[in-house]
Amino acid sequence: MIKIFLNFSIVILFWSCKNNNQAAREPVQHQKSHIDMESVRHNQELNRREEAYISEMIAKDTIHHYINSGNGFWYYYLQQNQTAKKTPEAGDQVLLNYEIKDLSGNIIYSFDEIGDKTYRVDHENYFRGFREAVKLLKEGEVAVFIFPSSAAYGFHGDEKKIGTNIPLIVELKIKKIDKQKTE
Repeated sequence: MIKIFLNFSIVILFWSCKNNNQAAREPVQHQKSHIDMESVRHNQELNRREEAYISEMIAKDTIHHYINSGNGFWYYYLQQNQTAKKTPEAGDQVLLNYEIKDLSGNIIYSFDEIGDKTYRVDHENYFRGFREAVKLLKEGEVAVFIFPSSAAYGFHGDEKKIGTNIPLIVELKIKKIDKQKTE
C-alpha cells in the first residue's frame, strides 16, 4: 500500500512540474490617467497663483525684510537673538508658541488658544513648513512665516479650522531649546 502511494505521489509530482511552454509575460505598461494629469496641472496652477499672490504681498510690505527659506516659504524676523549660536536639530526639545492666520490676517489659531508647546524636532507630526521653520530660529527669536498651501496643510487641511489648500501666515516664538546629547 505504501509503495502504491509513493509511486502515485511521484507521478503527481512529475506531472505538476512538466513544462507547459508558457511564454514569460511582458511587463505591464502603466500610463498616467487623464485624472492624474489633470490633478498635476491643477496643483501646478494653484502653486503658481499662490506664489504670485505671496510675491505681491512681499513686494507691498516695505517695512519687513523677507528671507526665502529655500524650502518653499518666506519669513522675516520680529526679534533676533544675536548672542545665541545654535538652531534646533533633530531630536532637540523646543518650547515654543505660535499663531496661525490666513493671508488676509484673520486669526485661525491664536497664541492663547495654542498655548506653549513642547516640540521634539523632526519627531512630531506638524506640517512640513512648520517643521522646517522651527529649525531656522534660535532661542529667543520670533519670526513671521508665509507658507503656500503646499508647505502648510495642503489638500487635507487640518480637519478643524484650516480648509483645503489654504496658504498660512505663522508667527513663531522659540522660547527655549534643550539640546539633546548625541552619542
